[in-house]
Amino acid sequence: MQRPDQSLLDLRPLVPTETEKASDIEQFQNDVLRPILKFQHELFIAESQSNQLLNRCFQKETIEGKRSDIKQVFSKNAHVKYLLIGMVTGLMTSEEFQRYLKDKSEFDKRLSNMLIERIMDGRR
Repeated sequence: MQRPDQSLLDLRPLVPTETEKASDIEQFQNDVLRPILKFQHELFIAESQSNQLLNRCFQKETIEGKRSDIKQVFSKNAHVKYLLIGMVTGLMTSEEFQRYLKDKSEFDKRLSNMLIERIMDGRR
């Protein structure tokens, strides 16, 4: 029988990234966060379409206006931000989650930026 952590790892798509000269935080972002974000992409888009606050952001005419509004939702509405971040952390192994907790604020900033870009790209 396969360990639960191995099952989580097996779900992740490969995401080619540069690993030379990467800091520990960048390495975690490339090895853990990016593959999970790619795996969950369709769910992030579905949530952005069904969430009234995020969906309203796409009524703006310009890309910059949409991005600005999404950033504002993330900064003023912790529920939306942490719902999406939870969709990432829920697919981490126990060891990865412990690593995430050590630099949670840094990873949350990076996740917020990556989620905003992923939502923007998926809704164009």
